[in-house]
Amino acid sequence: MSLTISFMYLSETFNSTNIEIESDLFGFEICRKELWGNQKLRDLGCIIIPKLNESDLYIINDNLQTTYKDCQTILKNINEISLVTNYSAEFIEFRINNLLKFIEVAISNKHDLGINIS
Repeated sequence: MSLTISFMYLSETFNSTNIEIESDLFGFEICRKELWGNQKLRDLGCIIIPKLNESDLYIINDNLQTTYKDCQTILKNINEISLVTNYSAEFIEFRINNLLKFIEVAISNKHDLGINIS
């Protein structure tokens, strides 16, 4: 199975017809533990993304900004994370950039959208 990113609609009146995201992929199911749940991410200060190891993520409101910071931390330390997890920097970067695209849309529609990773 694959991990995917999707929007959670917090408002029934929100019009999602203009939202187009190229890829919703966030890795394989095993990435929960080996990559996103790796202790290295916690050591670097990531807060939200490592919780994927325990359960699906439901990201709303202020947690959108915290998740954005997690993504920036991962990109800043991508080579170090790659060495520890044995996932290529390209693999990690592709998935983090997918999440950043969702976060950008959700932050600009913060009262109407959240993000689910499952």
